[in-house]
Amino acid sequence: MSKKLTLAVLGLLFSASIIAQNKITGKVTDISQNPIPYANVYLKGTNIGTVSKQDGSFELNDISSGSYRLIVSSVGFITKEDSIKLTDVDIHIPVILNENTESLGEIIVTANRSRETIDEVPSSVSVITSATLKELTQTSNTISDVLVHVPGIAFSTNKTSNTGQTLRGRNMLIMVDGIPQSTPLRNGGRDINTIDPNVIERVEIIKGATAIYGNGADGGIVNYITKKAKKGKSFESSTTFNTEGSLVDINESIGTSISQQFSGNTNKISYVASGNFKQTGVYRDADGEVLSPRYGLGETNIYNVFGKLQYNFNERNIIEGMYNYYSSNQNTNYVTQGGEYGVSPTIGVIGEVLGVDQGNRYNHNAQLKYTSLDFFMNTDLNLDVYFQDFKTVYGYSDYFYNDDEGYDGGQSQVISSKLGARLNLNTAYTLGENIQGSLIYGLDALSDKTAQNLVDGRSWVPEMSMRNFAPYIQLKAIIAGNFILKGGFRYENINIDIDDYQTIFIYPYGGDTPNGGVNVSGGKLKYNAPTFNVGLRYNEFAEFKPFVSFSQSFSIADLGRTLRSAQENTVSQIDSEAVIANNYELGFHSDFNRVKFSGAVFVSTSDLGSSYKEVDGVFQILRQPEKVYGFEFVYDIDLAKNLYTGGSFSYTEGKFDADDNGSYDDYINGDRIPPVKTTAYLQYKKNNVWDARLSAIFNGSRNRFDANDQGGYAYGQGPVKSFNLLNFNANYHLTPSTTIGLGIENLLNEDYYTPLSQWSARSTDYAKGNGTRFNLSLNFTL
Repeated sequence: MSKKLTLAVLGLLFSASIIAQNKITGKVTDISQNPIPYANVYLKGTNIGTVSKQDGSFELNDISSGSYRLIVSSVGFITKEDSIKLTDVDIHIPVILNENTESLGEIIVTANRSRETIDEVPSSVSVITSATLKELTQTSNTISDVLVHVPGIAFSTNKTSNTGQTLRGRNMLIMVDGIPQSTPLRNGGRDINTIDPNVIERVEIIKGATAIYGNGADGGIVNYITKKAKKGKSFESSTTFNTEGSLVDINESIGTSISQQFSGNTNKISYVASGNFKQTGVYRDADGEVLSPRYGLGETNIYNVFGKLQYNFNERNIIEGMYNYYSSNQNTNYVTQGGEYGVSPTIGVIGEVLGVDQGNRYNHNAQLKYTSLDFFMNTDLNLDVYFQDFKTVYGYSDYFYNDDEGYDGGQSQVISSKLGARLNLNTAYTLGENIQGSLIYGLDALSDKTAQNLVDGRSWVPEMSMRNFAPYIQLKAIIAGNFILKGGFRYENINIDIDDYQTIFIYPYGGDTPNGGVNVSGGKLKYNAPTFNVGLRYNEFAEFKPFVSFSQSFSIADLGRTLRSAQENTVSQIDSEAVIANNYELGFHSDFNRVKFSGAVFVSTSDLGSSYKEVDGVFQILRQPEKVYGFEFVYDIDLAKNLYTGGSFSYTEGKFDADDNGSYDDYINGDRIPPVKTTAYLQYKKNNVWDARLSAIFNGSRNRFDANDQGGYAYGQGPVKSFNLLNFNANYHLTPSTTIGLGIENLLNEDYYTPLSQWSARSTDYAKGNGTRFNLSLNFTL
């Protein structure tokens, strides 16, 4: 009898458990009742989740009775979170998602070392969002090409080098999560392309001179913010395959890539891990000719390994570690066949490649961050320790010919290692009823060792060992809710040690006149300088939010280039005084719901210049006062449902005072000042089903210099002719987890020379840009 009773009780319990399993159905739509397919729907803290179907409907099954939080999210919409209570009755929940309109309110961390929106920054800021970055990389060969779409940034070089790709006519500081990638002690022009775009979440661009992150940001800052795990997802996998090639002549041009990423998020731990490999084929111009392999992007193997791990001790204390490895090496069977500047292009032909593979041999970045919210007295603490180790190898050149020592030529390489720490404190305050804000203060410490030698062992630039300590303080005050006042101070304290060295003894370009061989006594160089910034912004009216600002930057103008061509016998006699750039800016943002636009005018001055001229194959620094000025305009318009357009216009000009008499009559070279540039796009988005984008770039002309008696031009002074490029990309969701994409670069097969090839006025650099190329991708997400 007891056995039967036990079975009966078990049966009742089993029946009750079946009855207690509930079901949630619903439909996800936008505010116009249009269905949103492929939206993520899940119950927080459980393994129960799904994605909405083509008509927006969803269904969650086998749910026990109880209280839950229902999370619904979709790209382009604001995530919605609702409390629900389940009994023994199935429920139906309609979910309406609001479109995410944070394009001008994107949260940034670069401008002031704290989380804030663009509306809190009294200066020009551009943010390339995750969605835009994904679209632009479909028609871009490197992250340099993506940055072309940012107003104020010059056109890319279509090479591993980013020489001449300036921001507002001055050098920019490139960073990865705040870790400096630039090598300002010996600017090798390789800092932009030092990370794979697949691991970048967004790009933050702060325009105008700034010292908030130290040395080298005369034109501004470009900060690559790496990916984090998505909230609410305990595990996610994303696999992407790409195939690319030339549509002019596909022979040898096919390249492939694969990217695998894993990520996850729990209450305590979140992680991202990814690996990317890309192998490119030859690149061809509009006529089908192979582009010059000199610093080229063709026939290159690219590796990137990335990892990020975050642990939350509790809601207030977080520790995060990040590591990224990037390598790009050219393995080609082509050599350069010289053209004639202004007449015929330099191209690639089959031949014997001298020297070792060129490219960024390695770039290691590691970071450990500790954050403690409300550490003491309304103060947040952030401690950041980071490391960067970088090496890049340039192409073989007979510039380094020295028959006396048995060298037919050589290859140079820049090696740089950085170790830094930042202590950042953020104290919130309130003064009366109408003033509140924050006081940010702390200390930066950086050790930077940089040298440029030859692969064969000869030294070209001696090792420069820099130690930098910089205290800083930044005040933000929100007055009466609409005025935002910012002001700050930073004191640079830099010491550089240089050992005794001898300048390299060579016969440049195989000539008969030797160069170098100067014995130089080393020593210490000290730089101490205060820098300031102040800005005011008014935010009461969405239709017009004006701002005005003044900021300064501090930079050592490529000390390595000065040292390698030294004619003095002691370091102390070399003219290496630092550049202080002053940036004045007036701008505004306007938001009329369906129409958004912004603009700014700027003037940047410095008492010392940082441009170079070439004399007998040797670059010499120009130290005359400089003035760079210009304006920018950006607009975005919602034309109709799912149809958008936008664009930008940027103009930059620069002059220097050759006689130091207060008159700026001479133009700065093209390696600093780009021509007028406009961009435009037309985009269609059909919820999460498919999207397409047509992008146009116009690079204008600039002709500021006269030819010499032989009809040629000095380096940097060649005239630049205008050209137009049209790119197209589209994505289609085959299933909720499978997306196919197509990108076409240079859709109309424009036959053009890159700006670098034109202004450099050298036959070896006179190379064309890419002809029409395709990029086909397939992505699987779990």
